[in-house]
Amino acid sequence: MPMWSLCAQFCSRVKLCKSINFIAWNNTCQINYAEPIGNMEGLVESIGNSFVAASTFQKELAGPCKGHDCKVSEVCIPKSPTYTCVPLLDYTTGTRIIVLVSQGKTTGQSSTYYHYESRLGVDGVKEPDNHFHTLDEFEPFWWVNLGQVYKIQKVVSTNRMDCNKCSGRLKKMVIHVGNSLDTCQMKLCGQFISPAETKQIIVTPCFALPQGQIVKLTSVNTAAPDFFHLSEVEVYGF
Repeated sequence: MPMWSLCAQFCSRVKLCKSINFIAWNNTCQINYAEPIGNMEGLVESIGNSFVAASTFQKELAGPCKGHDCKVSEVCIPKSPTYTCVPLLDYTTGTRIIVLVSQGKTTGQSSTYYHYESRLGVDGVKEPDNHFHTLDEFEPFWWVNLGQVYKIQKVVSTNRMDCNKCSGRLKKMVIHVGNSLDTCQMKLCGQFISPAETKQIIVTPCFALPQGQIVKLTSVNTAAPDFFHLSEVEVYGF
């Protein structure tokens, strides 16, 4: 989908999308929930790729949604020559709000490289030499058991903080939610497609709000087996 279309759908009035990364080599966009205000050092410069903040978007990008009268609780969807207002998925349910539900929970992984255990993915520490790490496999995976069923709103993955030559091992990652580790019995949250950068923060929205107590991240390698490692995984749900 063209980037302007994504902006029109997700950035008009209720700004679910706060910034977008455009990956040049495969023409894909990553929708982010925040702008790096006060944290510009978090941006990673790379040839051919680009970053754009929602605060810089011109209103004309919204097309027919420019000047719409949708409610604050709705998102404007352009449908030429006019538009339609669609209810926004609530960020609250009663008095319960979306919170981090994964930190310190039970974890596991398909294999373990040296002392880099699965628990390091939810310990809240984002520092060099602190990450989970599997052996090289075609589809290595990592999972967290949240202890109870949640509706998952997004998963934020922080790539390894050290070893620049290692960060690109993450080329495609799929995230599933369910009540068992059988991927066939789980719901897809979303996926990441692009060689990752060192320290890169990958935000994967679960727009369908899949429900379950287990969140499973799988690194998919097609050419040859490879390692899977992330510094931290943060699951948000209600």
